[in-house]
Amino acid sequence: MSMIPDDKVREVRERAPILQVISDYMSLKKSGANYQGMCPFHGEKTASFNVNPARGIFHCFGCGVGGNAFDFVMRIEGLSFPQAVKFLAKRVGVEIPERPMTREEKRKVDEQEQAYRINELACEFYRGVLESDEAGAAGRAYLEKRGVSPEIAAVYRMGFAPAGWDSLTRYLQRKGIAAADAEKLGLLRKREGKDGYYDTFRNRLLFTIADLHGRPIGFGGRVMDDSLPKYINSPESIIYRKSEVLFGVDLAKKGMREKGSAIVVEGYFDHLALYKAGFTNVVATCGTALTQPHVKLLRRYADRTFMLFDGDEAGRKATVRSMELFLEEAFPARVVEVPSGDDPDTFINREGGEAFQPLLDKALPIFESFYKGLLKRLDVRSVEGKVAFVNEVSPRLQKIVDPVERGLYEKEICRALGIDRAMLLQKVGIPARQAPRPPQKGAPQKIGTEEVLLTLMAKYPEVVLRVREHGADKLFSASHLKLAESILAQPEDGDIDLPLLLEQIESHEERSRLYSLFVEDAHLEDLDPVKAFEQCRQALERRALKGDGKALARELATVDPDSPRYLEILAELERLRNKKSKLL
Repeated sequence: MSMIPDDKVREVRERAPILQVISDYMSLKKSGANYQGMCPFHGEKTASFNVNPARGIFHCFGCGVGGNAFDFVMRIEGLSFPQAVKFLAKRVGVEIPERPMTREEKRKVDEQEQAYRINELACEFYRGVLESDEAGAAGRAYLEKRGVSPEIAAVYRMGFAPAGWDSLTRYLQRKGIAAADAEKLGLLRKREGKDGYYDTFRNRLLFTIADLHGRPIGFGGRVMDDSLPKYINSPESIIYRKSEVLFGVDLAKKGMREKGSAIVVEGYFDHLALYKAGFTNVVATCGTALTQPHVKLLRRYADRTFMLFDGDEAGRKATVRSMELFLEEAFPARVVEVPSGDDPDTFINREGGEAFQPLLDKALPIFESFYKGLLKRLDVRSVEGKVAFVNEVSPRLQKIVDPVERGLYEKEICRALGIDRAMLLQKVGIPARQAPRPPQKGAPQKIGTEEVLLTLMAKYPEVVLRVREHGADKLFSASHLKLAESILAQPEDGDIDLPLLLEQIESHEERSRLYSLFVEDAHLEDLDPVKAFEQCRQALERRALKGDGKALARELATVDPDSPRYLEILAELERLRNKKSKLL
């Protein structure tokens, strides 16, 4: 159990609305009283993840996951309950009194917190050098030459690493940071054959690599001349995993949600050029190939992606690799082509930002771009060329999930090559597939009368009043009585704190079922609550009478017809029948 006081947990929940918390991680669209999106916890093709802001809960009808804002943060950030509360408390400015942690908890939290702190200190140091230090003059001149204003440099938290060997080393030492800890993050390196450390980044312009929440987790350092290596990036660490992080995602979250799309580029300056030109939905790979976690991250915020890799051989291979990921995820992606010899940075600086939009408008779907590129590179007039083309295309064609889309591409390819479709299908090896079943639209299982009454109680105070007058124990069976009584125990003049009540249900299955019940309440909108209560009450009383009648009938079968009890049972059954007929 958490040692955080209940009043503090409540304060954090009140100050961190669930819609705001979840919107920081994924794109949500309004749907009636709820908001919907693609579930970040399992792969799905249609949105079945629902957030009910009024009730402070979420539920995915696809995988059954549900909960409140804390549950969401625990699951997506991999945190315990106390850690999730503290994580949100920090963001909304609530002070949490510390409890003693176990040694293992303390070690892990300390290590992560220390890593964030060291990177934050390094970021401040590099920023200070770039902004005002004499040692940063070369960096300021370079940015001015490239048309990057101090304001944009501040947005990107850009910095400059002085040419000296130990400027950062000495700075961190003054701040009480152990050099060995900074070495783990790739900021310092151990001197070979002698004591001491030296700075990894020297005489380089630095881009800060941040996580979703804008916390510095690494750096990308660029030279200002033609010397090699052109870029040095931070290595992976306890807080930085390259396969899961996209540069600029903290800046692009809002833009991706608003525009419904993401633009993926390769370089930091390409990112900067697009962002500066108003394309705020741009992210960049940090010197690594696009991965499945990257695609899943993009999918949280955007409905489609525009790929903008270099037009050289390496860029083409990177686009083909990423295409396979997009096809497997059934996530629409298009390829943007800038004129030969250009990259986004040079193109925008020469032509201006308004010239870039037409390139997006003309972007081809990634598979179409791939096969049309192949048609240009291979001589498909020859048998050899046709075979080479089919060998390249067929494994990728297999990855297209939608049978209609795949069938249309098969026809186009066969027409372009002048081959029979049966030959292509033989190579692709796709068996005749059954028609895909329509995706299961998230909807709760059949709702029982008691559950309908619970949802009415959660929405209408007048129903709570009627249940209180009638007696919850007369209406609810043991499985739902505890929750009904918890709702009755809530203050009469305030809103029902559903997340708090549902937290107290121990059965995971029951809790998940109730989240699915309470997250959707559009069907209750136009009801007359008192009339609905009466209908539920009568249905439940009929059920109870039916149960009593069956029990009496069973007893009647075992009793001697000459005994007084036999006549009593007959009288009771008659009374039940009369009562039941009045309820119909």
